[in-house]
Amino acid sequence: MSFPTERIEKCVKAEFPILYLISWEEHRVEETLKLLAKSYFQEDYKFYTWSCTDGIRSDDGKVENSNEALNALSNVMENNHQGFYLFKDLHFFVNDPKIIRKLKDIYQQLKSSSKTLFILSPSLVLPTELEKEITVFDIGLPDKEEAQEIFDDVISSFSGNLQNHFNSELRDKCINAMLGLGSSEMELALKRILLGEKDTDVEIVDALLDEKAQLVRKTGTLEFITKRVGLDDIGGLENLKEWLNIRALAFSEDAKEFGLDMPKGVLIMGISGCGKSLCAKAVASVWNLPLLRLDLNQVYSGLFGTPEEAFRNTIKTVEAVAPCVLWIDEIEAGITRSGEKTSDSPASRIFGTFLTWMQEKNYPVFTAATANQIDLLPPEILRKGRFDEIFFVTLPSQKERKEIFKIHLLNRDKDPNSFNIDSLAKNTGGLTGAEIEQAVISALFESFSKQKDLDERELIIAASSIVPLSTTMREEISRLERWAADRAVSASKK
Repeated sequence: MSFPTERIEKCVKAEFPILYLISWEEHRVEETLKLLAKSYFQEDYKFYTWSCTDGIRSDDGKVENSNEALNALSNVMENNHQGFYLFKDLHFFVNDPKIIRKLKDIYQQLKSSSKTLFILSPSLVLPTELEKEITVFDIGLPDKEEAQEIFDDVISSFSGNLQNHFNSELRDKCINAMLGLGSSEMELALKRILLGEKDTDVEIVDALLDEKAQLVRKTGTLEFITKRVGLDDIGGLENLKEWLNIRALAFSEDAKEFGLDMPKGVLIMGISGCGKSLCAKAVASVWNLPLLRLDLNQVYSGLFGTPEEAFRNTIKTVEAVAPCVLWIDEIEAGITRSGEKTSDSPASRIFGTFLTWMQEKNYPVFTAATANQIDLLPPEILRKGRFDEIFFVTLPSQKERKEIFKIHLLNRDKDPNSFNIDSLAKNTGGLTGAEIEQAVISALFESFSKQKDLDERELIIAASSIVPLSTTMREEISRLERWAADRAVSASKK
């Protein structure tokens, strides 16, 4: 979603009196409305802005005694000039009974006039008394076309031949890295990064991604994951890896021309500690896409507005960053809660919004969700169309345990060929990947304390001291395996 200029113009032509615009980009909204006014009126018109500190202003100067919201709204009714009135701070006062009454009066008067009142706010603050009178628009962040214009404008503003240093591939990567930022943020980020630079390289893309990480962090509900995990960092799970590799180019223009639909998402369920979260992270690495982690606890916390508003703003940010991967860890703990699904609760409404978004989204956002207790999820979220596939991750086989040992030894600068990996894998049946990693870590501590090199004996002792989940959760694991037998695809080859 970018700027809905055409929809707003239709409302202006239809003489909608009051339009409510949700955006924190005041300058962008103001400049766009000025262009729209100039295009629509073609002749004598006025463009007014109002803030609680500056009152009503136009090209002719300030209107006296217009700082107070009620006086400013009265001026809108009394002024005979056709044009647009952009009120920037009205959401702070809109619940005042006098303001509500005045807006109702304006609605009646402006219905047959050439004046339109725009209320600009970063969030929706709308009393129930005004819901019928006011039309609401979400102003999206700049799309790729607008980002291209901003990029070219900034580059051309630099002296010299800076634009010649950007080939088409680097230019496209920079523009994609800018998506998700506001227009002013794009300009400032580019200027800061390019200031004093005589040459350009791919580091500019990383710097722009850092700016995007700042934006994502400000939402409070999303985390921009920068640490990359490749498929080589995951032991086993060949079926899942093959599925991801086949779809590695799914977001490319060639795939679109071929007639392929964009992948919607994957649900990875199974036993805790067997690599589900690693797989979700690996999706972004394999497909070379940004990875955003959604923290549903923060959505429900109330720190960022109502849960519904926080979730809606989160989805807007995710769509602005697209193409990207949205990672939802332990989805069953937040997207719906036991006993709340059918009630009129925030969890129930968020669940409904999420289902609709998953089904109807038009943005290249791939959802990678993980779940430990699949039975807590309702059937609506499991049906085809929401997720492309459901994979089940069970305890690693002997072959997979061998791969896992190799990965964790290599990660700690130990040569796997110095160990009898076959013996280690054979003697660690029932351990999860996380437990094998912990065994390697414990053995390293023990060897270091004894001031000797790590050997197989220390690894076997460390592994045997672990009470595995396969023992403590034997019944739960058996139940999960029975559920997945004919409902999910095994992530590992048989």
